[in-house]
Amino acid sequence: MDFRILTSANVERGAPALWNLLNAVFHADWRDDFDSARKALEADLSQYGSPDKQLVHEEAAELLANDLTDSQVEHFLELSGADLWIESELHMSGRAFARLIFDLTEDAA
Repeated sequence: MDFRILTSANVERGAPALWNLLNAVFHADWRDDFDSARKALEADLSQYGSPDKQLVHEEAAELLANDLTDSQVEHFLELSGADLWIESELHMSGRAFARLIFDLTEDAA
């Protein structure tokens, strides 16, 4: 994926597993069901099979491997359409959130 060209369509095409995860987990009502983003991710990822979890892991790894700033990673995550404010709500950087996804899917690697 070309991380220099970040549009919603490019993110959906370039990282479909991350796109699907973020949109499935962080819908408008996710805060009613979970008290943290980590718990929401863990609950959803527990239903993933190894191949799907592996794809998420690979896409998170690619995102982390690129020399992107925190704000570029946050922009990538915002373009997914997920109802989530990384820094103000979760009190972590975009790269830290991508790392959380990477770590939560590491068992599939």
